[in-house]
Amino acid sequence: MTLAAATGCGGSVLRVTPPSPPNAVVAICARLNDRLPNLLEHLQSQLTSPRSPLVHAWGSAHPVVLRCGVPTPAGYSANSPSTAQVNDVTWFQQIERDRVVWTAIRKTADVELSVPTSYRGQGAFLVDIGAAISATIS
Repeated sequence: MTLAAATGCGGSVLRVTPPSPPNAVVAICARLNDRLPNLLEHLQSQLTSPRSPLVHAWGSAHPVVLRCGVPTPAGYSANSPSTAQVNDVTWFQQIERDRVVWTAIRKTADVELSVPTSYRGQGAFLVDIGAAISATIS
């Protein structure tokens, strides 16, 4: 995932590389995007470029980024100790240097949530996003 902030007259825009899933998954992700909250905990929705139903972001200084339609992560196993169940959503956790990548494992479309390690209590993000995921993606 590529992240970069660009600023201009209208404020900052976060550049995020969307995944490239099949068209059927794009339609599923568009339904999810319509259900995502404008406010994630204390973070306001952030404009992204390119505009895509596969991407959503919150916050500007340290953005939380959602990408829908990502491949199942390497190393994922239902029995992995890095897997957690939060409100009917299975999340696979990958800890990187400066962020934690949570991937919601679903039958029709996997959803990645990248959260900077500076945020404590990341479980609240999973609860908030998980409600939208459960309502739109099987």
